Amino acid sequence: MITRAEAGKLGALHVVEPTMLSLYLAVPPPPAESSVLAARADDLIAAAQAAGRVTVAERDRNSVREKLAARRWPGPAVAVFACADIGLLEAIPLPCPVPERAVLGTRPHIRPLLAALDPGPRARRLADEILGTPPGGLAAVGLTACLAAVNAGAVAALVVPVDGLVPGYECGRCGALGTDADGCPDWGTAPLPVPDVIEEMVSRTLEDGGEVWVVRDGSSPVAARLYFPVAPP
Repeated sequence: MITRAEAGKLGALHVVEPTMLSLYLAVPPPPAESSVLAARADDLIAAAQAAGRVTVAERDRNSVREKLAARRWPGPAVAVFACADIGLLEAIPLPCPVPERAVLGTRPHIRPLLAALDPGPRARRLADEILGTPPGGLAAVGLTACLAAVNAGAVAALVVPVDGLVPGYECGRCGALGTDADGCPDWGTAPLPVPDVIEEMVSRTLEDGGEVWVVRDGSSPVAARLYFPVAPP
């Protein structure tokens, strides 16, 4: 079973174009054949392509099908990550059910994976603690405030919902994240599109040595516990 540290290393992978495929599948009970799993993967990939207007490379699609057909997967779910451009093909059995989905991005979509690694109420409790922090304290609540905290390298612990993709931008000069193309005063070059700024925040927080906790029921906003205060944007 993958560890949280290994999940963080997976999340650190990055490509320029949104060709990184992240796939979460429910494993059908025996005696269902592996072809059922592969067919479901095809359906989810087709939906992701239509939503993102991006085409999955045929070699990635074939590799995923072969990987799923190679064995009978234990547990109720499996996650598959594929990007032939960087030689990525990894399938991970999961210890608990996760919503089925396929996501195409510039990074692996690891929020459901992190949620599966910690299915208990710990993330919800941390979110409640952060939401209860008095104004002006070491907390940020909401996407805008948390983006500013991540950009400042101030996040000790980030709480995010398991669902939802928020497209945004990365400054081509300083690397700051934002949801508006003109949101960074340092933007002297064209901003770079980011398929999901929440996933980018997750990866950057882990890279900076912070913790990430995923609320499975969608009942919490994006929130963060900080190392030091960050002025609101």
